[in-house]
Amino acid sequence: MITYIEPSDRLRHTVDIQQYFSLRKKIFCDRLHWVESKPFDLEFDEFDEIYNIYILNIDDDTGKVTGGVRLMPTTGPTLMHTVWADMLPDRDDFRSPNIWEATRFCVDDNVSSRKANLANRITLALSASIIDFAHANGISHIIAVCESRFFDMTNVYYGNAEIIDRRVDANGTDICCGLWSAGADRDRIAWAKQFIGGADPVILKKVA
Repeated sequence: MITYIEPSDRLRHTVDIQQYFSLRKKIFCDRLHWVESKPFDLEFDEFDEIYNIYILNIDDDTGKVTGGVRLMPTTGPTLMHTVWADMLPDRDDFRSPNIWEATRFCVDDNVSSRKANLANRITLALSASIIDFAHANGISHIIAVCESRFFDMTNVYYGNAEIIDRRVDANGTDICCGLWSAGADRDRIAWAKQFIGGADPVILKKVA
């Protein structure tokens, strides 16, 4: 089941967000070694304190968060324009109300094996939800820095990203900075909406 969390709903979803931070620690601290973990085996940063939308995949049976992503408008502070600014032609490129940044996309690799390719299904559910959210709120493009294997998967399933830069990070991980056209990709990923669980994208009163 997909859940969209606006800033005004964070207190109501405290447990879900904490589980998401815990999953982020496993991926971005323990596996990728991109950041240091915080106390209580969590991973969070200054961008979690500002305006963002969390999209979480929650297991219907256990209530456990099995995947998530954070979306932020590029009109404000972003990881793209700070940590990853050297991957842009110019550090102020791709700032627009119509471009949002996707960060901290992660899926639990240890989810139950009761369903074949469950991790891939969660990835597709989150991806379809990002595209749905963008379309519903007049957002034309999504920008992100991810492992290259994620771009390889999206190229197969729902649309080629424009690769802005590519490199091998300090830990030997092949990463890319890419830009997706939300409008063009929505039709191609429509078939994956079966994995979302019937959730409608949140409609923002005002896109920040």
